[in-house]
Amino acid sequence: MDNSPIPNLSPTYYWDYFQYVLRYVTKHYAELLDEKEKAFIYEFENASFSAQCLYLRLASRRTIWFQEDQLHYSEIESLEAAMTELFHLNLLERIGQSNGQSVYACLNNLNKSICFDLIQIPGQKSPLAKSVAKSVLYQYIVENLSEEELVQRLEKLQIGLIRPLQTTYFHFIQFLFFGSRNHDLTDFVIRDLGHRQFIEIDEADLVPYFSKREEAIQKWRVSIWREWFFEKSKEDHAVDEVMASWQANMWPLIPELLELCIGSFERTLFHVARWLERQGELEMALSLYEESLAGASLERRVRLLVKLKRLDEALMWARTGLELISNPKERHFFEDFLLKQASKKQIKQVTASLKEAEKLTISIEWKDQVEEGVVDYFRNQGYYAAFTENRVWKNLMGLWFWELIFQQNRSGFHHPFQYAPSHYARENFANDSAAEFHTLLKLFDDEKSWWDLLEQNAAQNQGKMNPLVDWQNLDFDLIRRLVRVIPKSALVEVVSFMWQHLATHAKGFPDLFIQKGEEYAFIEVKSPNDHLSAIQFFWHDFFRQQEIAVRLIRIEWI
Repeated sequence: MDNSPIPNLSPTYYWDYFQYVLRYVTKHYAELLDEKEKAFIYEFENASFSAQCLYLRLASRRTIWFQEDQLHYSEIESLEAAMTELFHLNLLERIGQSNGQSVYACLNNLNKSICFDLIQIPGQKSPLAKSVAKSVLYQYIVENLSEEELVQRLEKLQIGLIRPLQTTYFHFIQFLFFGSRNHDLTDFVIRDLGHRQFIEIDEADLVPYFSKREEAIQKWRVSIWREWFFEKSKEDHAVDEVMASWQANMWPLIPELLELCIGSFERTLFHVARWLERQGELEMALSLYEESLAGASLERRVRLLVKLKRLDEALMWARTGLELISNPKERHFFEDFLLKQASKKQIKQVTASLKEAEKLTISIEWKDQVEEGVVDYFRNQGYYAAFTENRVWKNLMGLWFWELIFQQNRSGFHHPFQYAPSHYARENFANDSAAEFHTLLKLFDDEKSWWDLLEQNAAQNQGKMNPLVDWQNLDFDLIRRLVRVIPKSALVEVVSFMWQHLATHAKGFPDLFIQKGEEYAFIEVKSPNDHLSAIQFFWHDFFRQQEIAVRLIRIEWI
């Protein structure tokens, strides 16, 4: 959060938001907090209002060090008194008093002019020209000034720097509330300024994300380490340091990893292993993939084993992938790999499908807007033509089953900024609401009642976040055309399958829809160098099985 006031919000809006978070955490997580966390909350709550506001202003920023003379908060009556109080409470410190925080970190928060002044010695020529890049200037300071010398020179220049302390506890409290490091108090601001609308969930209906401290600590450790890795991986020659840290901090988690943290851990593992591959460390990457049975990691394991000429192992893990994985994109890799090994002449299913595609010649003027060019072609042929891809099917599903996503099983809401319950798209989500789903599905037999439901849900929830609804591209005319020409039984089959597989099959639908009278088709458009994905191949095949017209068109330029 910056220093400037935000219109339409209370001057101390951030304090109001943190009070909400703090109240929730102390109510639901009292038994999970350790003594140091409780002590932090006690000290904060017993500080004056001004001191609390100043602490929140500073702790909410990504900045580590702040120049005292640059702090201006109009809503804080006495900034100096607030700072004095925070010093006394050990919630604030001046540079030079720091333990465990590099003094050099302050350089990122000082302008180039100040940094240039830091390297000057009276009576001597400047060691660097003023035109040097800021990064070169920073590096010179780190290499030529000790931390003690740096602090002394800052004092001579009368540059006072402070930083908030115990920020780990501050961020951990927010982490408990949101269940993730991807959210913070800014979410409140975005909502209250009207940039996003969420389904209103009473505070009484929110349930804690974590049920025991071990879950919170594990996910916190994985999240913090992943953030560290993303920064460290940008450096040259970081492999040894990354792997040493992985061995010390992440590897020990594997035997005791709790279910709530598995997904986060496996995503982190995949990121690290892929990075190792790009560094040329294939054996090291393979050792990480071997700790995961996630589809993406299994695929990379098979590919690496082939590259390492360990074909028997690759075949075994490809068969394992077929047994474990339901995601069509991931399954197609294992299927095609095994087919290719069985017959070296075997052409991939998706590639074969693309080779058989019908050809359409249009002007090369559409090269950067291929789908638009095809829409233009069919409109000139007298067809209604519109972009569909995933949006029309997701909009249809989102409005049809709005109640099941948000009204059933409220236990999946942990904070007010979720666009869906946390168990959305999991297998048990569909299973738990099977009876209600079929009731709503049956409503399709009465077309008027069905349309009333869609229009009512759209009117009542206009603009609210929904994992399926794209409000900007909601087109009722398009939906009416689809419903009019697609056999009802076929549409029900598509919707039913999609509902059961929201996590893996909510994308990959054809690009376009064309219609002229009773004639219609969904069209997948591929430019000369484009490829057909496995999920696209799946839906084309599914559509054909349901006798829904689908065409695959390969573009040729003139």
